[in-house]
Amino acid sequence: MKTYKIKLEDKAALINSLKKINIGVDSFDINDNELDNSFEITFNNPQDENAAKAILRTHTGIDQLKELLRKMIREELSK
Repeated sequence: MKTYKIKLEDKAALINSLKKINIGVDSFDINDNELDNSFEITFNNPQDENAAKAILRTHTGIDQLKELLRKMIREELSK
């Protein structure tokens, strides 16, 4: 059993990605924490956990790409 803490704004994207690959997410497996703008999701099956890791790696790459683009835009606007 593995629990991940993820930004609340990525909740819909993660759940939709899991549904696309036929991994059911139960509402009892998700705990929202609005104080620190995050949620925790627990996976009991190792196969589901591996699929979630792959999806989270993808989200991390997208976030890094967005941050890189933001830096480039800030540099161009500061000129």
